[in-house]
This record gives sequence, structure tokens and C-alpha cells, in this order.
Amino acid sequence: MELLVVKEGRIDYDGSAIRSHWAYRNFGILGNSLVVFRGKCDVRVEEMIDIEDLRQSKEIKSDDMVHYIIEVFDLVNALFASTLQKLFIAKLCEVLEQYGVKTGRKGDDIYVNGRKLSISIATVSPVSVKIHIGINVEAKGIPAGVDAIGLKELGIMDIEDFMERTGKALVAEFEKVKKDSLKVRWAQ
Repeated sequence: MELLVVKEGRIDYDGSAIRSHWAYRNFGILGNSLVVFRGKCDVRVEEMIDIEDLRQSKEIKSDDMVHYIIEVFDLVNALFASTLQKLFIAKLCEVLEQYGVKTGRKGDDIYVNGRKLSISIATVSPVSVKIHIGINVEAKGIPAGVDAIGLKELGIMDIEDFMERTGKALVAEFEKVKKDSLKVRWAQ
């Protein structure tokens, strides 16, 4: 899996990056990829993937987030997409604990002291699995009724270092899973 951490400039997330080949179209990365960037989040209704959120007319917004766009071509399956998403969320919790942050995970979201730190969605396209994870840098611009928290409130001030560290951790986890899947033989 190729990792790109975009440190210069901001890229706002509107939901369109969940389309297949986004990393290839925008950065020339062909194949399995993880692109990490920072920017606003304001998911347009026409880009909303979670039908439950759509039915409840939920807003998905934040003024400042670290975004992870993951694309995997190895297996195109919704169950695999959801499983990989939750593995990545668990790995992000482990990295946050290295920063001294005690986390909790509810499904595919990260919480700290009962406050929501992340958003996430996993889906499939005809050719790949797509995952978006967003972590609040600051809990600003969040929809009313969402008790959120951000990295800066947790004492994580070097956001670029956080982006690099978490990106490398997610890629290493994926590569370990892939290697482990290749070294076993069929049961007879």
C-alpha cells in the first residue's frame, strides 16, 4: 500500500474522494493507497454514502480534520471493507494511546471521555474498497447535538507528525495482514 501524507496546503473533504481511483486521478498513485491530508469536512448530500445518515438528514461537518482516504483493490466486498475500516480505527486508537490518550471505540468511531473524535465510512466500488476516516483537529464547525473533541484539546499539537505517524501505522498494519494472508496454506 502506497502512503502519501499531504503536508502542504489543505484539501477539503466533501465526500467525492470516496470514489474509486481518487488517489490515481489526483496524485498518480495507482493501486492500493492511503492518502492523508488536512482540511474541512462538509459532505454534500449527493456524496453521502451512509443511507442511515441520509434518511436522518444528518450533517457531516467539521472546520478542521485529518482525513484518511484508503483504497484497496485486493478484494471488493462490503464485509471486507467494514472489517478493514474497523481494523484501521482500532489501530488509530492504539496510536492515540501512545500519545497518552485513552480512547474508546463504538463501531467505527473513536471516542475520548464520551466525546466523538472521528467519523468514518466504508464502501465498495465496482473495482475497489474505499474507506474515509476523519479525525477532528479541533471540535469546531461540528453539527449541533454532536459532543465532539479534537486532537488539540487532547494535547496533540504537531498535527503533521500525527498525520505521518498514523499513516505509517495504518500502512504497516495493512501490509502485516496482507503478508500473514499469503504465508498460510489451505486446510485439507
